[in-house]
Amino acid sequence: MLVALVIRSVSLGARRASPVLPQDNDRTHDRSDEQTPPARRRFHPWQAFKHLTTLGFPRRFPIVQFPNLPLIVAFLASQVGGFVRGSGHSFAQSVSYLAMTIWAYEELTDGVNWFRRLLGLTYVIILVIRVAHAVQA
Repeated sequence: MLVALVIRSVSLGARRASPVLPQDNDRTHDRSDEQTPPARRRFHPWQAFKHLTTLGFPRRFPIVQFPNLPLIVAFLASQVGGFVRGSGHSFAQSVSYLAMTIWAYEELTDGVNWFRRLLGLTYVIILVIRVAHAVQA
């Protein structure tokens, strides 16, 4: 095994090329007279949203975070369900449960600390009980 490591490091060293430095009389590499335009920054809403969802309080042990997309969908569907009746209410409630389940699963698997993972587990258990109760009714 040591022989393979030595052979590999020798062969990698043989492939390295020495850096090519420009000569003093070579002006083709001198670009000091050219001005490059400043980089234009574009606003990317999705990246801004993803950055916003990473912020939490307190910073070292985030307990409170900006809601991510499944949680926003769950809140909106819950509010819509409060205004509509009949099959629209059932649809909005099911969308809310589905979005909360996705959020709880993401917190359970990818939570930033033990508290967030425990919060995800708690909501998974609560949602299973609520859905089981709704199916029985």
